[in-house]
Amino acid sequence: MNPKRNVSPTFQVLAEKASQGDGLSFQEIYDAIAGKMYSLCLRYAGNAEDANDWFQEGFVKLYKNLASFRGEGSFEGWARRIFVSTCIDGIKSRSLLFPVLRSEADPVAPDLTGYDKLTNDDLIRLIRQLPDGYRTVVNLYMVEGYSHKEIGSILSISEEGSRSQLFRARVLLQKMLAEN
Repeated sequence: MNPKRNVSPTFQVLAEKASQGDGLSFQEIYDAIAGKMYSLCLRYAGNAEDANDWFQEGFVKLYKNLASFRGEGSFEGWARRIFVSTCIDGIKSRSLLFPVLRSEADPVAPDLTGYDKLTNDDLIRLIRQLPDGYRTVVNLYMVEGYSHKEIGSILSISEEGSRSQLFRARVLLQKMLAEN
C-alpha cells in the first residue's frame, strides 16, 4: 500500500471514470465540490461576474486534468490548487494587480481591534470589498497559507510587495471595521 495515498477511494474512482468520459462521475465530482470552489472564486474575484467566469474556467481545467490526478493528498486540495491558479490567471489577465512598496511612513502594525467580534461571513464581505491586489494577497496569505516568497513568485511581485499589500490590506480592513 502506498503511504502517500490518502484520497477517498470514491474520488479516486470518480476521477478515473470521469477522465474516461463518464459524465455521471464528473457530475458527482461537480456536486461535491462546486459550492466550495465557487466561494473560493468569489473571494478572489470580489464580484459575481468574474467569479462565474473563473468558476467555469476552473471546472474546464479540472476536467482536462483529471487523468493527471494521482491520488496523492485530498482530491479537494488538488482541485483547490487548480481553482486558485485559475483565479490568479484571471487576475493577471485583467491587470488587476499592482505592486505596492512599503513606505517608511507606514506605522509598524495596524490596530486589529474588532476582528475577534466578526463572523466569518462579515470578514469575507469585508475582504471582498478590498482592492484587487490587496484582496489577492489576503486570500493567498491568510486563507491559502502561502508564504510571502511564494506569493511574490505567483504574482510576479517582490516578497516585500506582498508584505506591503498585506499590511495595507490590514490597515484598510481596520478602517472599514471602524466605519461599521
